[in-house]
Amino acid sequence: MRKLLLSFFLFVFLFTSCEKKPYVENEILLSTICTITTYDKKAHEASLEAFGLISHYEKIFSRYDEQGELYKVNREAFLHPVKVSDELFEILEQARMYTVATSGAFNYAIGPLVSLWGIGTEAARFPQQEEILEVLGLLDWNAVVLDEEEKTVSFLVEGMEIDLGGIAKGWISRRVADFLSSKGVKKAIINLGGNVYVIGKKSRGEDWTIGLQDPSFERGGYFTTVHVSDAAVVTSGAYERFIEDEDGKKYSHILSSETGYPVETDIASVSIISEDAAKADAYATACFALGLEKAVELCVAEDLEAVILTDDGRCIRLP
Repeated sequence: MRKLLLSFFLFVFLFTSCEKKPYVENEILLSTICTITTYDKKAHEASLEAFGLISHYEKIFSRYDEQGELYKVNREAFLHPVKVSDELFEILEQARMYTVATSGAFNYAIGPLVSLWGIGTEAARFPQQEEILEVLGLLDWNAVVLDEEEKTVSFLVEGMEIDLGGIAKGWISRRVADFLSSKGVKKAIINLGGNVYVIGKKSRGEDWTIGLQDPSFERGGYFTTVHVSDAAVVTSGAYERFIEDEDGKKYSHILSSETGYPVETDIASVSIISEDAAKADAYATACFALGLEKAVELCVAEDLEAVILTDDGRCIRLP
């Protein structure tokens, strides 16, 4: 399904008036609008092929596609080891690594809790505390066994579910970038629902200038810009997916593995800039969940480039 250009790119192109007219293609994939922007006919043809690659990965990583690999893992891994593709095993290994590194602020075993709250779906609700306490015992990432030699996944606890929502778009965006580069594409912008990966530089050799969404504005309003080439810019915040109570208070879709409730944070949004798009995706989630002080500590420890907007309007750039 073709759509008009996602407004996110309106403020990317605000700073690219010297570029030739772009080729822009959109597809509804990964439950969002995915956009690939290129600048010549050959690159445009390659971008059309790239949507097939995104669709391929979506089928593998989806928790909801009954024909997909991850769906099978979540249904059968407690019963027996489930052999998976190299792609799924690779992203699971990375997800485990980032889960451990962030002490569960990003947690790839959070599937049961995500399902319970259903934020962002028609089934969204405020669960009872008893339900939450019951689910907390299913979020132990140490109970996921990845056998590197056999490429299998096993669960030690019945009812566990892996959720790759906090890393999949980043991982896929980098694979799309690699695919386009293999086709000779020198310059492109990949936007998978706000997970952006930029290939190359502008015509005059300058980095691309990307505006970061201000959560207090409507889509298209930005509070600052970053300059990137051959890198990802991934933003995490609570301004697009949330659940609202009877008093109008909004709760983030990012959930805490410790409390079982939406995270309470003093961060309005956090953007991570990195050549490793999967890492940027996972750490953006983790930093948002951790709150300002611990997020800064994590970014410094991991030597991450980040832009954090606090809930009181301060913009903090790292390093």
